Amino acid sequence: MRIQTAFLPVVFLSLCGFAQPNAKSTNFSIKGGLSSTTAKITEPTKTQVIELPKQALPEAQATTKKTYFQIKKTATINLSDNTMDLAPGLSAQEMSRHTGKVPEKYNYPPSDINSSTQKRSSAAITVPALGQSFVGNSFDVATPNDNDMAISDSGMVVSVINSRIYIRDINNDSVYASKSLYSFKFAVNTRNSQYDPKVMYDPKSDRFVLVCLVGNEDSTSRVIVGFSKTNKPNGQWNLYVLPGNPLNNTLWTDYPMISMTEKELFLTVNLLTNNSPWQTGFVETIIWQMKKDSGYAGKTSIGSVLHSNIKYNGKAIRNLCPVKGGSKLYSPNMYFLSNRNMATQNDTVFLVNITDTIGAPSGTLTVKVLKTPKPYYFPPDGIQPNATNSLATNDARNLGAFIENNKIQYVHNTNNPANNHVTVYYGTIDNPQSANPVINGYYLPNDTFDIAYPNISYLGNSSTDNSSIITFDHSSATVFPGCSAIQADGSGNFSPRLKIKDGSVFINILSSGQERWGDYSGSQRRYNNPGEVWMSGYYSYNHSSGFPKAHAAWVAQIVERQKYNAIKETTSDKSNKASVFPNPALTIYFVKIELKKPEYLSFCLYDSQGKLVQELLRDWVKQQETEFSFNTHDLPKGIYILKITGNNNTNITKKVIVN
Repeated sequence: MRIQTAFLPVVFLSLCGFAQPNAKSTNFSIKGGLSSTTAKITEPTKTQVIELPKQALPEAQATTKKTYFQIKKTATINLSDNTMDLAPGLSAQEMSRHTGKVPEKYNYPPSDINSSTQKRSSAAITVPALGQSFVGNSFDVATPNDNDMAISDSGMVVSVINSRIYIRDINNDSVYASKSLYSFKFAVNTRNSQYDPKVMYDPKSDRFVLVCLVGNEDSTSRVIVGFSKTNKPNGQWNLYVLPGNPLNNTLWTDYPMISMTEKELFLTVNLLTNNSPWQTGFVETIIWQMKKDSGYAGKTSIGSVLHSNIKYNGKAIRNLCPVKGGSKLYSPNMYFLSNRNMATQNDTVFLVNITDTIGAPSGTLTVKVLKTPKPYYFPPDGIQPNATNSLATNDARNLGAFIENNKIQYVHNTNNPANNHVTVYYGTIDNPQSANPVINGYYLPNDTFDIAYPNISYLGNSSTDNSSIITFDHSSATVFPGCSAIQADGSGNFSPRLKIKDGSVFINILSSGQERWGDYSGSQRRYNNPGEVWMSGYYSYNHSSGFPKAHAAWVAQIVERQKYNAIKETTSDKSNKASVFPNPALTIYFVKIELKKPEYLSFCLYDSQGKLVQELLRDWVKQQETEFSFNTHDLPKGIYILKITGNNNTNITKKVIVN
């Protein structure tokens, strides 16, 4: 989600200077250092909305719009060649403007929490085994983590958080890269803050896709889409830039989710109004559909379609979660899930289906409205051993889903009505393509823990095996924040909890008392090794004297217990060795900033001769008191000058000494 410090109208900056933005037009062209991106708006198309029998929801008809784009390649980068990674950032920046929750009110009868659809841990399902386990990304003065990860068939792990990219070869414990997200998008010549990374491995093409957002206002908002040129994620990437305000209606892009079919990449994002928090600024969720092979090949442009105006009963369907393939990528259809995720209590599930590929005459977008027998609830905050610092749970949006054996399995946050603590809602949809899909829902048992921000991946290996691994973050009044996993069988039975990592301190970064716990976590099946799932979760630790109660990413291999003896076990000594070098030691320079009012600031670093080394960042700063930081690890020894200038006449000069 977006950076908290940017909510006012923005002007474009020239290099360490200011200039007025270009006027917008209906058929627009984004310029100013970026390759031009053009769009053609097509006529609205009908979307089929299917109301299923025996469901007491009013029927409606929706009209979606398709916008065709040719997205031009902006740059090709090589992560291994980046030797000047200064990683600037505002600290400790909250990567979303968080406000009080605003759940929608619905009147429902009390639910029967002892219904037969609610099952407990089953002795028949053995707890999965923990394989390799190590620190992925350390704290980098930003919150929340926004964990995601991917792993290739050959064993290359890419772990991302809001500010960093970490690449590791699990075959020899080699760390190939620990780079800032800033360095990944630097070549597209935008200095606005970057956030919300998502990464996915493509088992068909043996490549990676990495997406992140830039800017948090309509005139600066961009989506960076990177396609790896080979199966080496520390090598070359082709970068393409999507407009963050694609419909020219003064909205900007937030909260990406990605998935793939055999031929195409799908990206869902939310469009928000300027100067509003994500809870109340939401306008609609849109879907980008693009040809991925063109991106891997580095073609000059990628054919893309934008699906917008996706509604039910005149109201936008919020937070569409793509449904990934379980054991492999499927084609040509792509499913998406949503619900009434801001409701205090609800049972509606939206099943959206985009059929066929770009340009196919049979391509449609359909919406089915399902009713789950087990309602979901707006989740309460999580608790920590320190009772004054809660853990934010955001809402009940779908956070992960896959399809295998004609069954969709999905997970999201919910309140557990049995104890009024946050837990994981686990849902299944059988025969999603049929006229009458069968939907069920379950609450994960959480008698002693608060659990949240789940993800899910397929574990099984046959047409009758619907087993999956559900990973999630945990915390309690006696256990510091960490991450865990359970195994599910597709019918509502669960293994005992596998503890992956416990934290060592309570989280205390923000002054509000409500700490960030998500906003999502990573999970992926090892496609060429059935019975093996990898995850990236959240845990607490003492980062430094400046941030003694921080959070970081933990990466782990989870293996079906029956296969465990066939996998090389990771010894405790090896795990300890891995934990000491997830990232090189960083030297961070901080400068405190005090403003009389919000201001658009530019941060430029010069050498002792007055030559510009790099423009580090330009963005809105809303807080009157904040800190700016950057990494001096890659700078040659010497004296540097940091200049901070703003549109309200701020002019700050600081000496930086690198030893």
